[in-house]
Amino acid sequence: MSQYFFRLFSLSALAQLLSLSGTLAECPLQISPQSVVVKYGDSVSVNCSTSVTHQGMGWESTMGAVSLSIASLITLRVSELTDWDIYTPFCYINYDRQQCTVDLPVTVYKTPDSVSISTVNQAMTEGNQYELQCDVHNVAPAQNLTINWYKGETLVDQTNFTDTTKSPVSKTSNLAVRPDRADDGAQYRCEAELNLGDEGPQPHPTVTSEPFSITVKYGDCPIYLNPRRAVVKYGSSVSANCKAFVPHNGMGWESSVGAVPMSTASLITWRVSELTDWDIYTPFCYINYDRQQCTVDLPVTVYKTPDSVSISTGNQAMTEGNQYELQCDVHNVAPAQSLTVNWYKGETLVDQTNFTDTTKSPVSKTSNLAIRPDRADDGAQFRCEAELNLGEIGPQPPPTVTSKPFSIEVHYKPKHSSSTEIISQSNDVSLNCTVKANPAAVYTWHSEHLTEKISSSVIQSPILNPGKYTCTATNYLGEDSKEFIV
Repeated sequence: MSQYFFRLFSLSALAQLLSLSGTLAECPLQISPQSVVVKYGDSVSVNCSTSVTHQGMGWESTMGAVSLSIASLITLRVSELTDWDIYTPFCYINYDRQQCTVDLPVTVYKTPDSVSISTVNQAMTEGNQYELQCDVHNVAPAQNLTINWYKGETLVDQTNFTDTTKSPVSKTSNLAVRPDRADDGAQYRCEAELNLGDEGPQPHPTVTSEPFSITVKYGDCPIYLNPRRAVVKYGSSVSANCKAFVPHNGMGWESSVGAVPMSTASLITWRVSELTDWDIYTPFCYINYDRQQCTVDLPVTVYKTPDSVSISTGNQAMTEGNQYELQCDVHNVAPAQSLTVNWYKGETLVDQTNFTDTTKSPVSKTSNLAIRPDRADDGAQFRCEAELNLGEIGPQPPPTVTSKPFSIEVHYKPKHSSSTEIISQSNDVSLNCTVKANPAAVYTWHSEHLTEKISSSVIQSPILNPGKYTCTATNYLGEDSKEFIV
């Protein structure tokens, strides 16, 4: 049979022939990798090899086909894969008067051009149901797409797709929400995730929308504030909008700073260019309508990060087994009620301190950490971190100021790992009594064979008489002896 016969076969006719020429499990071909996941426009390379004698092997593919060859390894190469609906490539081999093939599954993917959230309701009323829509533009393959919905950092819903279209498509996912007043200002985001299996990129390629904040109207007063509360760094600017939903006879802002006179507009803004009032009187927006007046408060938190954070202790050196205190000093922070002091040993969080002080202006705070160190803690590093937890509306992540690392020195007495060691006599005998201690140990040796005092931790001599040698390691905390039998 001609070696060109197989190359001229149509793919459908070849498939029929293969059904008569043995199963894939018998095909003496190995392809590496066994499947590929490739980004649209990227290159791909796959080897096909055999260990049997054959009359020719090759690659059939709509891109990068390899002609019949008598080599034992051939490579399918595509420098720029731009075929969304690529026909499954396969490697074939002619041997023992038959032909068999091994397929190469190919997945071509593309991350979305954009991911965004929208809703027809810019303002929502407490207790009613609404829908948020996530739009994912030009992604492939849709069958591998998952849309994850997050409220803050919490996963609240997922949408998967069964569309088998291989080329890029746009997809949407809807999330039903029924907000209450606690959800005012809550942030949602949606994330397009391509799950392409073990052969695909790890971690999965994801594209995330910008955060989407919802506004929730609640209560009887027909106005709402945006934001509902304000968190502002001392000396920085702050503003909030007040919007009316009904015709009215005037609305305004009352505040100890930045008050807005009564106006007939439907939206007015409270604005302070430099807020330096620690104990600011709670601003409120008021509206006159239907022969009455109602108001909505704007809680304001003014904060300041600490000037410094440092660790100290009354004990420069500590003794193993005793208890001591480390003190963290946080200077000039506000508000103290939002402060948490985190204690770390190395990279491990070991304690936290919170405060109930309701003072709004800056104060200094201390936190103490009780420790009972052992010899393993000698040189251990501690640090404390002042963290201001100002809520979801505050800066994210929460502002932190960290102390310099504080290393502790632990004093401990000598302690040998064993009390006796047997040494075989040889031409070069070494007795090593070295032991860890802080302060360093002083050594003394005793034996009927020694004629002079030895202060070294090691005795090394060409010849030592057989017998017992006792070493004692001592510091001001105590001593420990070890016996060597030569």
